[in-house]
Amino acid sequence: MKVLNEWFIEVEWGKVALISWGNPRGQPVLFVHGRQDSAATFLPLLELLSDDYYYVAFDMPGHGKSDTWPIGIPLSRSIGIFVIDKIIRHLGWTKFIYIGHSMGAGQGLFYTAIYPGNITKMILLDTDPALYYLVRDDFTEFYSVYDDFYTNYAKYNSDDRVYTKSGVLKAVMRARGMTEEQAEIILSRNLKKIGEDQYKLLWDRRMKILAPMNYSLDYCYKLISKNCPPILYIVANQSFADYHSKEKVIVGELISKLERSVKNFTILNVEGTHDVHFIHPERISDHVRRFLERDEVKSKL
Repeated sequence: MKVLNEWFIEVEWGKVALISWGNPRGQPVLFVHGRQDSAATFLPLLELLSDDYYYVAFDMPGHGKSDTWPIGIPLSRSIGIFVIDKIIRHLGWTKFIYIGHSMGAGQGLFYTAIYPGNITKMILLDTDPALYYLVRDDFTEFYSVYDDFYTNYAKYNSDDRVYTKSGVLKAVMRARGMTEEQAEIILSRNLKKIGEDQYKLLWDRRMKILAPMNYSLDYCYKLISKNCPPILYIVANQSFADYHSKEKVIVGELISKLERSVKNFTILNVEGTHDVHFIHPERISDHVRRFLERDEVKSKL
């Protein structure tokens, strides 16, 4: 899909980069990416969607072309909610569809709880891993994040690492199970050339150690179920298969309860990894299109 526009908005700490596609007169859709990603993560899926909608994505601070948060303090998992609010106010939207991946999906659940009715539909792409960090009950882990941050203060607040193009491509391919072409797309907004075959990654290193939270199952249920818009909840069956065993049980119980008791909360299980929306967008695109096109979701898909 052809890019309509790219621009920046000024915020208190610098600039946030935005990009748009589709029809400016169409129904607005906001894309929100996850941790250590960028707006580029939605490009393959966009190629399979209708251009009748007005799609806008942005790079979270410390990702892609946006400025990072002020250096010196650790970051929280909820800090992006404030940025989403800034973006929506800038766009002047009062009603819009929300499509989020991972932590971006989780932040959308908080946004719609704060501003009920603004989001008319939500498509949440492999949100379970983000929810795992909301239900941690190991209190030593809370402190360990801050201990790590301040013990390694210089490491997390500056990044002098320099990569070759082939080196960084291989690292992304290995870490995320992508082809070289796919890694090129991911890095298209996250890599800065500083010399002959010398590059720096634009991801804020503090994003690697965001402090977890400790919300109860009841709290999470109320957060999602109260004033809940129609939700298509997409689960990748190979996502973090060997991690978070305890949290998976809690989140699995939460999602099952939502599916049973909340109207228009629909789960779609798909074959793939955490990046299935990017690596295999064809596995979800038909479901996404149908969900977008429904005027009113009254029954399960």
